Amino acid sequence: MSLPEAEKENDQPEGLDDGAKTGNATIKLIAFVSLAVLVAFLFKTTGIGYYFSREFIENLLTQMGAFAPLGFILVYTVATVLGVPGTIITLLGGVLFGTMLGGVLVVIGATLGACGAFFVARFLARDFIAEKFGNAAWFRKLDEGMERDGMYYVLFVRLVPVFPFNGLNFASGLTKIRFRDYFIGTAIGITPATFIFVNAAAKAAEAAAGEGGGAGLYISFALLGVLILAPLIYKKYKKSPED
Repeated sequence: MSLPEAEKENDQPEGLDDGAKTGNATIKLIAFVSLAVLVAFLFKTTGIGYYFSREFIENLLTQMGAFAPLGFILVYTVATVLGVPGTIITLLGGVLFGTMLGGVLVVIGATLGACGAFFVARFLARDFIAEKFGNAAWFRKLDEGMERDGMYYVLFVRLVPVFPFNGLNFASGLTKIRFRDYFIGTAIGITPATFIFVNAAAKAAEAAAGEGGGAGLYISFALLGVLILAPLIYKKYKKSPED
């Protein structure tokens, strides 16, 4: 996309843009709820729940031995560097390792992968990635924010995911931000959302195995819903009368 095209897109009527954002958020929420209902139905009507049982998971981890956590981190890191969406792997971390250990492993794997993607963009494939993102309006905002606020901007956009995770990883390598600031902001910023996702998966696995869930499961899914809507809420709040 060329710069004139990006500017032309920004000139679209504001009401249409807001309507599209609201519609996208609603679609995401409906899709999430539908997926949750489908998963619950499959757990109830098939034998799939066994594969989330403590017995099956303990046997699997026993076979992998002490390398299970390291193997999980490696898989997550490589997947992130390759730009593979990490949601499924994140949820798997909760199922396999529980909330605390799973959350820690996901944060480590996602942070290492985000740093790897950062270095790919900065040193190995800068021209290619610049061609993909360099002229986008959202990248200009990202570049300005990182130059202005550094680590604090990274921390904020990780806490409130207004940019796609993988896209942000690569695009950040094109900016002037110091790696240290990027690393710290990423590691801290992704932690809350990571634990929300991992905890939801862990609670769902417990419920499927008949070992709990209950209120904790509902709270986890409620937090996931809030997380999905957070970018829209932020954009609505940020909008000023001058816009």
